[in-house]
Amino acid sequence: MFHKTLALCTIGATFLALSTAYAHDGATGVIKERMDLMKIIGKNTKMIAPMATGGADLDMKAVAAGATAISQAAKQVASKFPEGSLSEESEAKPNIWTDWAKFSGLIESLAADSAVLAMSASKGDESAILPAFGKMTGNCKTCHTEFRQKKK
Repeated sequence: MFHKTLALCTIGATFLALSTAYAHDGATGVIKERMDLMKIIGKNTKMIAPMATGGADLDMKAVAAGATAISQAAKQVASKFPEGSLSEESEAKPNIWTDWAKFSGLIESLAADSAVLAMSASKGDESAILPAFGKMTGNCKTCHTEFRQKKK
């Protein structure tokens, strides 16, 4: 079970890290603001991933700080998706607004799950890091699969 969870977390973190690596040239206004928040989430997820999955030494202070940054950014994300805010630079799919409850629920879950990860790290609970990280990145994967289109 542990190896399956480890593999899924590693795949999820890699997916998220790669998806945020592309530049968002030309984005302005609220679209740039949400992209900047997503970059914060991606950067911190990429930093935590090797520690959570056993590929690097576990630095609980770094995990706590990174997870806190993710939670704080996630709390702001939904407000950066006013209805119809699509553009060529945006990777948002139109179904964000037709399935707002699911989209915003995933963002709220990301904020809550990353806060749990931060708390676990702050308490020094090493055994909780991988499951909390897996739950957190599961939100990212689901949201990217359902509500994000790849730029051409």
